[in-house]
Amino acid sequence: MALKYGMLLLMVLACFDVTASREKMVECWSNLVELKSCSSEIMQFFINGEADIGPNCCCAITVITHNCWPSMLTSLGYTYQEALYILQYCEDAAPTPALPPSHPIY
Repeated sequence: MALKYGMLLLMVLACFDVTASREKMVECWSNLVELKSCSSEIMQFFINGEADIGPNCCCAITVITHNCWPSMLTSLGYTYQEALYILQYCEDAAPTPALPPSHPIY
């Protein structure tokens, strides 16, 4: 009887793991679609030498490189240096969260 409940518990835990993995994959793929839609912004970024990558594009770049496929930008044809440059720009462009008023700044 204990074996039967043990197997049931394992099956339930496996379902939760699959659900979490599925949600992460959906997030990754939706950000990949966003990245595809902002490829012209990235190209202009390198052609003009001006920083003009929008926040949605930067969000997609950050999520993909940190949470999904770290080498995605290089697999899309960008050099390792270009990928680092884009990621650094997006991380620097992200707004820093303000400290709550209850925490004094020293």
